[in-house]
Amino acid sequence: MKRLFSILILCLGFLSAGAQWKWQNPMDAGFPVIQNQGWPEEIGQTYVRLPDRAKTEIRGAVWDLSRNSAGLAIHFYCNSPQITIRYQVSGSYAMPHMPATGVSGLDLYNINNERDWSFCFGSYSFGDTIQYSYDNLQQDKAHNRGFEYRLFLPLYNSIKWMEIGTPEGTELTFIPRSEEKPIVLYGTSIAQGACASRPAMAWANILQRASGCPLINLGFSGNGRLEKEVLNYVIEQDARLYILDCLPNLTPKTEQKVTDLVVAAVKQIRATRNAPILLVEHAGYSNAPTNNSQYELYARLNKGSRKRFEKLQAEGVKDLYYLTHDELNYSPDAWVDYVHPSDLGAEAQATAVGKKVREILHIPANN
Repeated sequence: MKRLFSILILCLGFLSAGAQWKWQNPMDAGFPVIQNQGWPEEIGQTYVRLPDRAKTEIRGAVWDLSRNSAGLAIHFYCNSPQITIRYQVSGSYAMPHMPATGVSGLDLYNINNERDWSFCFGSYSFGDTIQYSYDNLQQDKAHNRGFEYRLFLPLYNSIKWMEIGTPEGTELTFIPRSEEKPIVLYGTSIAQGACASRPAMAWANILQRASGCPLINLGFSGNGRLEKEVLNYVIEQDARLYILDCLPNLTPKTEQKVTDLVVAAVKQIRATRNAPILLVEHAGYSNAPTNNSQYELYARLNKGSRKRFEKLQAEGVKDLYYLTHDELNYSPDAWVDYVHPSDLGAEAQATAVGKKVREILHIPANN
């Protein structure tokens, strides 16, 4: 009886502790809160990247990958010293060459009144429900809303549901989705985020944080192929800049086919949009210096791409820009495997693309 009484008291203690927390579902905010997401009227209440109507218009592999939350984020103000986020995903937590923290995990940053970013480390557990817990969070002295937080979502998994909890008596206020014109990126697994150790270290997310511009990530692992059907959705977005980074998924193509695809993609965008277009070369392979066939493979792709870029420029296509393999400048330690960048490689790519983006969009270096 004494043991039963002790268990009852313990259970009541847990219930009491649970009752001291309030949980908010971002989907219940009453307005779109998912940042870096296109089509908010159609998909603003989900954690996906393409609207339902795309399912019958694009290949199944692209559709499945569009359910992943790569590049998506949630912004909020919070004055709580504790934040806990719990959620479930639909796929495997990790891959052989990419950790669970990158595939399925979260990243939380805060921004103070001077717009300085700070990384918030949270303890995490990957059970049936994934949970990230942040404790002893400092308070921004500038106002009583607390810090502005940026929560980056999983790169390679699909979120089934999510709740953000804070202790009773504290405030968490969601920030509406930005209405600013985005950068739109169409690319491969490298654009989607492979093989970042955590979401914010994907090169597209590094670029988004550095530029301050919303960035819609349409990177599809193994399936960034400059397809007309996908480009139809790319150009539905009224972007301030389009980035095409698909060459690593065009390796089976001949040089002529690559040049044809590049021309067709640029002309398809230009048919309805005047925003600048940035073409990105293949960054290469880690084993290219020791494997001649690998070197010839990416060199052929880049040769075809550059040839058509120069021809399009000569034809008078306006606001067309190019980023070369040499400008990307991956170091020997920049890869996890033969092609996917490590955090070091992602930083190199984000730096190179970011420099070009700043030049194109006239963004001050200290933005």
